[in-house]
Amino acid sequence: MGKKHELMMISEPEAAAVYALKTTPPKGMKVGSHFVVCDAGGGTVDLIAYKVTSLYPLLVEESAVGTGGLCGSAFIDFRFEEHIKERLGFKRFNEMKQKKPKTWTMGMRYFEEFVKRTFNEDDSGDINIPLPGLPDNEAAGIDSGFLVMTTDQVKAIFDPVIQQVIDLVQGQVDSVTSKHGTVAGIILVGGFGQSNHLYTKLKEHFNTAPPPPYTQRPTHEGGKMEQPGIEILQPLHAWTAVVRGAALRGVEGSVVEKRISRLAYGTSYATVFDAKKHPASDRYWSPLWERWMVSDRMQWHVTKVRLHSFQCMLQHKLTKTLYRAPRSLPNNPYPSITLAISDQANRLSLKTISLRAKTTMHRTPTARI
Repeated sequence: MGKKHELMMISEPEAAAVYALKTTPPKGMKVGSHFVVCDAGGGTVDLIAYKVTSLYPLLVEESAVGTGGLCGSAFIDFRFEEHIKERLGFKRFNEMKQKKPKTWTMGMRYFEEFVKRTFNEDDSGDINIPLPGLPDNEAAGIDSGFLVMTTDQVKAIFDPVIQQVIDLVQGQVDSVTSKHGTVAGIILVGGFGQSNHLYTKLKEHFNTAPPPPYTQRPTHEGGKMEQPGIEILQPLHAWTAVVRGAALRGVEGSVVEKRISRLAYGTSYATVFDAKKHPASDRYWSPLWERWMVSDRMQWHVTKVRLHSFQCMLQHKLTKTLYRAPRSLPNNPYPSITLAISDQANRLSLKTISLRAKTTMHRTPTARI
C-alpha cells in the first residue's frame, strides 16, 4: 500500500486496532482512554495496549509493551484430535485417517466451522460430530455415523486454551493499570476472536463484580453501586480485521503516533583516547590517525521500553557523519559501522553495515540508517 516505490509496514495487532476503533469504538471513548487489542488467530494470540491521544482525527500511542503466546485455535483442534484418539483408540483412529480420509476431514471441518465458533456451555444438548462410514460403537459414542459429545466434553477441550488467553489478556490489563489506571475496553479480533465461547469467558472474567456488603436491613445502596468491569468488544468481520485495518492504514495513514521500543538500538564507534574518560588498558595506537584511540564505544539512539516517535527519530538521530576521508588517502576503503541491538534481557547482538558511499578528498560521506 502507499505511494509508488514506497512500502508501508504495519503489525497485525495495530492493523486490527485501526479497524476496530473505526468500526466499534468502546463506549465513552475519550482522550486518555486505554484499551487492549486481543488478536486471537489460528496459531498465536497477540496483544497490544493503546492510549487515545486524539479523537478527531483518531490518534493513539502504545501504553504497554505488546505480548503474545502460542494459544490460538489450532491448539483446540489438536486437543479435539487427541479426544477422538482417546475415544476410538490409537489404532482405529489411524486406520480411519489412512483408509477413510474424507471421514476425518468432514468431522474436523464441522468442528472448526460450527462447534468452535458457536459453542455455548449453557446449552444442555449433545453435539453430534459427523464421521460417516464408522461402524456404531456404543463404548466410543459412535451412533449412525456421528460422534456424540456432551457439553462437558467439549468444554474440557476448550478450557485449557481459553484460560491461557485469559491469562495473557489479564497480564496486559495489569501492565496498563499498574501505570496508567483503568482499561476502557478489550477488542477481540482474529479468527479465534469470533469464538462465542472465548467472548463469553472473557466477559465473565472481566465483568464479574463482587456482591454488595451484607447488612441486616436490606437497602437499595447495592443497586446504586457502580459495577466495575471492562467492556469486551467483538467487531463485525473480526476474522478479517487485520487486512481491513491494513487497507485503512494505506489509505488514511498511521493512527499510531508513538510506539514503545522493544529493543535498544545504538552504534559502536572508535574515538580519540581521553585519559579522563577511558581506562589506559583500552587504548591502542592508530597508524592511520597517528594518535591513541579507543574502540567499542557505544552511543545509544533508541532506548527500550520508552515511547518513541520512530519516524522522526530515525531521520534525525541516526543521520550523522560517520567517517571523514583524510586528504592523504584518496583511495580509502569503504568505511563501516556496527549497529548494536539490545533486547529486554540486555543481550547485545551486533550487525555491521558497510557505508557504500563514494569518498573523495573533498567529500564527507554520511549514512542514513
